[in-house]
Amino acid sequence: MGVVSGRVLTSSAIVDIATNRSVYGRAFLVAAVELGMTFPTPSSALLQAWAAVPPEARALLELFLDAPAIVVEGLGAAVAARAGVRAHPTQQAGRVDVAAAHAVEVAIERGLAILTAEPGPLRAIDPEVEIEELPAP
Repeated sequence: MGVVSGRVLTSSAIVDIATNRSVYGRAFLVAAVELGMTFPTPSSALLQAWAAVPPEARALLELFLDAPAIVVEGLGAAVAARAGVRAHPTQQAGRVDVAAAHAVEVAIERGLAILTAEPGPLRAIDPEVEIEELPAP
């Protein structure tokens, strides 16, 4: 497996790739795999993606998860604490997104940008985090 060097994937990016919502998501994944990049993928984002992907696209989601480029990042106690503290202002505003907080924490730890179709929750948690937004279809 290569160095973790790609983008942190959010649930919206995973759903985009699994459902082929836009051409960009899968094209980015294929190109990055050819370059030997890997994608830290928060386990909380996977949970959201499994809930969001329609049954007919779940086979593609399973194939996606089997790709050697996917590195699942667990949500242990230390990561949960740091991400929770970072997301505290959004909780106070009543709009916390736990998976987004997890993705931001992984991106900061790894020094990587986040690939997403929904940048709003990420920017609410940390406006300075680097985001690569998937284009709308």
